[in-house]
Amino acid sequence: MSTLDTLQNLVRELVILIILAVTLELLLPHGDMRRYVRMVLGLLIIVAVLQAGMSFWHRELAADLSWLSLGPPDQAATAEILREGERLWQAGQSRAQAEYEQGLARQIRGLAGLNPDVAVTAVRVRTTAGTPDGQPGRLEEVILVLEGEPLVGEDRPVWAAPAERSDPEAVERLRRIVADFYSLSPAQVTVEYQE
Repeated sequence: MSTLDTLQNLVRELVILIILAVTLELLLPHGDMRRYVRMVLGLLIIVAVLQAGMSFWHRELAADLSWLSLGPPDQAATAEILREGERLWQAGQSRAQAEYEQGLARQIRGLAGLNPDVAVTAVRVRTTAGTPDGQPGRLEEVILVLEGEPLVGEDRPVWAAPAERSDPEAVERLRRIVADFYSLSPAQVTVEYQE
């Protein structure tokens, strides 16, 4: 649209608004309503003038940037940017995976805390790697760490739970509850004892 076309449109809009203002003023009775009509029509005139001015400014800005042209991208710089993006994505995925595992461990510890018969001191989880579209990995293994005391075996110490803290049936019940809650097989929920 040329400058002349923009001016013609502005003049046409202003004439229509002025005719509308005069007609409404003749039709309206004397009083407060006339003031409101004048105010609204004045705002419409301001909007029409600003709209025409913005089209001029937009055209001038486009003309000022016409010298800017994008050439072919630098292949080395592009490759470096892609490598850096990949590194940042990997770091973000690793951080998200760690936070996901920590959140799962907190959930499982809270669930295990509802069972007063077994004293769970810590929970460790192992998950699969997340997917490229950002989905977290699947829960593979849950390790419930219970309080216990060492019994020295032949090749390494074996940790056993104190009798008053861990009834084997209660531990097995807890394993099954955690497995059922997270849709795991009971073999995926293991128990370790610590001092």
